[in-house]
Amino acid sequence: MAEAYRSFASYLLFKEILVDSLGHLYRAGEIDRGGLRRTVWLRIFDSPSVPAIEVIDGFERARKIAAAVQSTHIPSGVEYIVDDDVPALACDYVAAQPLSLVFDRMAGEGFPVSMDNALLILEKIALALSAALTVETDGTRVVHGFLHPGLIFISNDGEGIVSGFGIGDQLLATVEDADAAEANQPYIAPEVLLTHTPSRQGDVYSMGAILFQLITGSALPGRPEKRQQALDDAHLVNDETPIPDDIRELLLRALAAQPGDRFSSAADFKTELDKLLYGGAYSPTTFNLALFIDRLFRDEADAYERERAEEKAVDVSAYLAPAPEPELEPAPDSARVSAGNRKGMLIGLGAVAAAAVLIAVVLKFGLGPSTPPPPPTPTTEEIMAQRQAQEDKMRELAQGLVQEMMAEKEEDIRQELLARQTKIEELQKRLQESERRARKSQLSGEEQRKREELQRQIAAEEEAQRKREAELEEERQRAEEDARQQAGAQQAATATAVAEEEALLATAAATGALTPPPAANELEPTVAPVVEPTFTPGVAAVVVKENSFVDPWEVDSLPVVLKESQVAWSRSALYSRRKGVVVVQATVDADGRVEAVKVLRADHNGFGIPQSVVEAVRMYHFKPGTKDGVPIKTYVTVTQPYYFMTR
Repeated sequence: MAEAYRSFASYLLFKEILVDSLGHLYRAGEIDRGGLRRTVWLRIFDSPSVPAIEVIDGFERARKIAAAVQSTHIPSGVEYIVDDDVPALACDYVAAQPLSLVFDRMAGEGFPVSMDNALLILEKIALALSAALTVETDGTRVVHGFLHPGLIFISNDGEGIVSGFGIGDQLLATVEDADAAEANQPYIAPEVLLTHTPSRQGDVYSMGAILFQLITGSALPGRPEKRQQALDDAHLVNDETPIPDDIRELLLRALAAQPGDRFSSAADFKTELDKLLYGGAYSPTTFNLALFIDRLFRDEADAYERERAEEKAVDVSAYLAPAPEPELEPAPDSARVSAGNRKGMLIGLGAVAAAAVLIAVVLKFGLGPSTPPPPPTPTTEEIMAQRQAQEDKMRELAQGLVQEMMAEKEEDIRQELLARQTKIEELQKRLQESERRARKSQLSGEEQRKREELQRQIAAEEEAQRKREAELEEERQRAEEDARQQAGAQQAATATAVAEEEALLATAAATGALTPPPAANELEPTVAPVVEPTFTPGVAAVVVKENSFVDPWEVDSLPVVLKESQVAWSRSALYSRRKGVVVVQATVDADGRVEAVKVLRADHNGFGIPQSVVEAVRMYHFKPGTKDGVPIKTYVTVTQPYYFMTR
C-alpha cells in the first residue's frame, strides 16, 4: 500500500527533516491538477513560540526581498504560504542539511568539523548576507535579523544557503519565550535581545556565534553576561587545544559586546575572513566540505534516490480538493425576455446611428496622424538604474566565465584529491593500529621504523594535497582575473554607450529637440500600449517576441521545473560503485519543452551515466522563462547526483 502523506496548503509533506524551536522542516512536494510541480524545502512556523500573526504580516516585505535578491547562496523559488493561520516558507529543494542538524550530528558522532571547513561555511553565509545588503526595501538595506542554524543549509555539494530574509524582525519575538529562549538566544547579539531591532552588526554577531559553535562544539550561553567567560575558556573541540590566535582575534571582534567594536557588516567580515582563507595557513575547498557532509549523512544519501523516486510516483489526485461546480444563472421569465429584447433593439438602433455619425466625422476630418507618440525620454535615475543592472550582469557573466574555465581543471584535481585523501585515511588507520600495539607492548626496532615511515608518508601525502589545493586556488584566481578583464571590457563598452546616450540627450535638450511633457491637467486619456518600450543605454528599444532566445542573465524569470522524468540508469551504472554528479544545460522553449541538452559536467563518462541524465532531462517539462511578460527561450541548468556505492 502506498504511503499516505499529510498536506499543508498545496504541498504534500514527504519527509520530516527537523523539529526545532521554530516549528517543522519538511521535504515536500507542491502539487496541482497537473501532478507534482516541484520538490521544495517547506519550513512551517508552527511552534507555539512563533507569533504567527506578526510573521504573516511580514510576508509582504519578505516577498519583495525574495524577488529582488539574487544569489546562489539564497534560496530560489521562494514562496510564503498561510494555511489555517499557520505561516510557512517554501523554496526550491536542493540536496542539503540544515546547519542545526549538522551541529547535532557532529556532537552525536564525535566527528568535529575542521577549521578549514568551519571558515568556509562562514564565508558562504557571509556571501548570502552581502548579497542581501545590495538591496533596499522601504529605504533601508536588507539585513537578516535572525540568523538561526535552522534557517541555514549546507548542501551535499559543499555550498551554503541562507533562508528567512524579511521575517527576522518577527522571529525575534521567540527569544522571549521560555521554551524557545535556550535554543534561540545564543545566536542573537546582546543589543538585539534588548531592542528586537535587527542590524548589520547584529548579523555579524550571529555569524561569530555560529563560528564559535563550529570550532568549539558548543553554543554560546543564552545570557550575554556569561559569554565573555565562555570565550575565555573556549578550546577547539577536535583536540581540546587553545583556539589559534588569528581565529580568536576574528571571534573577539565579531562577538564584541558593543556594536561599534564589531565588523561594520557581513561584507566587512567576509573581507577579513578571506585574508585567513586565502592568505594564511588555511586551505579550504568546497570539495572537502562536501566530503565532510557526505561522511556525516551517508545513510541519508543512500536513501535519498529511493525516496525521491517514490515521491515522484505519487498519485496526487487523492490529495486535491474537488473542482467547484459552475453556478448556473436562473433562466429569465418570458416577460423579462420580451422586455429585454425590445430594450436591446433600441440600444442597437442607437449604436448604428452613433456609428454613422462617427464615420461621417472621420471622412470629413481624417483620422489624424498615424505616427505613434515618441517613447518617453529616460531620466538620469533610469539611466543609472540601467547602468547598475548591466554592471550586475557583468558580474554574473564573470562568474559564469570562471565556472567554464575551471570546470575541467577542478574535476581533474578533485579526483586526484579524492584518491589522495583515501590513501591518507588508509595510512592513518595503519598508524593507529601501530600505536595501539605500542601501548600494549614495546615495539621492535623494525616496527618502530615502519611506524616512522608511515608518519613520513602521511606527512608527504598531506603536503602534496596542500600543494594541489594551492595550485587549484591559483588557477581559480587567474581565471577570475581573466574573467574580470573580459567582463571589464564589455562593461567599458557599455559605459561608453551610456556616455554617448547622455550626451545625445543633453544636446537634444539644449537645442529644444526634446519637448517637455504637458502638464497633468493638459493630458488627454489615451489607450495604454500592450508592451511599453524599454530603455537600454545606447540601444534602440526592442520588443521581445515570443520564443525568441534570451540569455539567462537577461530574463525576468528563469524556467521552473513542472514535471521531472526519473533517470533510467543502465545496469552497468547501477553496479559501477560510482558516486558523483552530472550537470546539464537544457534549452527550454516558450512552451516549456526541452529543445536541446548539453553536458556541462560529468564526474564519470563511462557506464552511460551522462547519457542517461541527458535522456531524462529531454523529457522534462518546464514553466517557461519570461522577459517583459513574454514567454521566451533560454538556458537552464539541471544537476543530477548519483550514488551507486551500495549496489
